[in-house]
Amino acid sequence: MKKDKDIRPAAGGLRVDVVDTYDGFMALRPVWERLQERDLECTFYLTWKWMAEVLRDNAFRWFVIVVRAPGNGDEAICILPLKCRVHWSHSREELQTHLEAGGRLLWSEYTGFLCDPAFEEQGLMAAAQHLSGLPWTRLAMRYVAQTRRARFFTDQMKELGFSVRYRDYQINKGETDNLVCPQIDLPEDFDAYLQNQVSANTRQRCNKTKRRYLETGDYHFVHATDETLQDDLTALLMFWKKRWVRQKGGPTAEVVASNYRETLTAAHRCGALFLPMLCKGDRRLGALGHVVDRRNGIMHFIVAGRDVDAEEAFIGEALHFHSIAWAISQGFICYDFAHGNEKYKYSYGAENLETLYFDVQRRSSDDTGVFDIMCLGEAMRRIEDQLKKGKPDRALKACSQLAELLS
Repeated sequence: MKKDKDIRPAAGGLRVDVVDTYDGFMALRPVWERLQERDLECTFYLTWKWMAEVLRDNAFRWFVIVVRAPGNGDEAICILPLKCRVHWSHSREELQTHLEAGGRLLWSEYTGFLCDPAFEEQGLMAAAQHLSGLPWTRLAMRYVAQTRRARFFTDQMKELGFSVRYRDYQINKGETDNLVCPQIDLPEDFDAYLQNQVSANTRQRCNKTKRRYLETGDYHFVHATDETLQDDLTALLMFWKKRWVRQKGGPTAEVVASNYRETLTAAHRCGALFLPMLCKGDRRLGALGHVVDRRNGIMHFIVAGRDVDAEEAFIGEALHFHSIAWAISQGFICYDFAHGNEKYKYSYGAENLETLYFDVQRRSSDDTGVFDIMCLGEAMRRIEDQLKKGKPDRALKACSQLAELLS
């Protein structure tokens, strides 16, 4: 792979460079932030501030394609952050580099492309052309909410000789479509929301809970602060693990909970965390973790946890209504339930946002190569793992492949 300072010409007078060091990324800040302000499709998860959290502690696991227009003040017109990982191909018996959306290093809810609307197609075309000349075999981008950009980009990859397919992504044994993201369009007033966007039964239940439990002072909400954050996260994730450990298994539940902690902690560092906790006296009953996008007026629900031993049946609903009311009070226009079309989300008046999952694969290994030496460290760990598992033949083939690349 070409490194930070290496710049290649592209069609139409554009130029493309690849940034894969954190210092190089830091230097991009002014250009990146000006582009994100011009881009009406920029989500919180593509902002420089969030990507700084994503990339900081993940050296040699990412690179960023930057397309510039020299005649436009050298401004960036397209930025595509990508994640690298090492794959062992059983059929070809070789190490390969696979690519994903860069934001997925920190489990970003949405991915995609940062583009100047005035140069969108030119930027995407140049990014695709440059990417085609780098060493990798597969690019899989999931949770792309930019349909037009995704289709144009994959059309370019097809023209460059790659195979492309759009995939489904279902979980819970096929019961949940994880590419569907239910969202609520928020009005300016919470009472108007209850009156117009939920059923009469739901509205009555919400008001009844408020009168019987919340207005009496028996129950109350607290919001995580700098001082309480770690304790609040621990309580939230303890509740979540207790609910899901049997279904997911202990080790998996621990990994997922750790991922949630990392995501919410990063959001807190960005000033983008909203974590309400429902309490009865000093007892915590449940909590929700959100990532807040103040620029676009969107609150992204990330994870819920409630005390499964608590008798109160209204915990989860009370927390969501409290969060929706808070979002409205802040002037937000959208409450996002994120991935998954679980039935309960629609009781709040949510409507579907469809995201895309596309898979681009190189049809054959050509002079471009299939493995990027930037992934050398991960490759060596994979070889070590194969030796520990008693697979010396596979390890030997990988070593031979690396030796030939580095000679």
